[in-house]
Amino acid sequence: MSSHRRAYIFKHLNNEKGMALVLVLMMMLLLSVLGTTIYTTSSTEMRISRNNRFINEAFYAAERGIEYAQTDANIYSAIGTATAAVPATGVDLASGTTDVTGLVTYLATGNPPRGSGVDITEFQANYFLINTTGTTTSNTSVRLENNVGRIIPRP
Repeated sequence: MSSHRRAYIFKHLNNEKGMALVLVLMMMLLLSVLGTTIYTTSSTEMRISRNNRFINEAFYAAERGIEYAQTDANIYSAIGTATAAVPATGVDLASGTTDVTGLVTYLATGNPPRGSGVDITEFQANYFLINTTGTTTSNTSVRLENNVGRIIPRP
């Protein structure tokens, strides 16, 4: 290679004009990708948090229905060996953005559970199945099921 040609090549290879522009464009591309990733991650986390809140609200509503069904004596006195709605007619368990529906179903009559502290010759237990569904305005719903034994005197 001739010395003139070599000098020409090295002169242009060592020329750093425009390098700052290339570096700035690369940094802008890198920061744009980083910003987009952060935005996407943040949006996803917000949706997860919102869905978690809806699920918790629906769960607490269904749990509220279970507690109501366990403690309302009117349900058990009217149920006999059939089913009863939760909540009972005239009772509103809705709270804010949640609502509760459910059923209490008679299962069987038998001896009281072990450890209940009652004499099985004098008392018996009526067993019921409680199903409740808590629903939010976003149509998120949670269904809970619970068994209850109510101890009553033997006939």
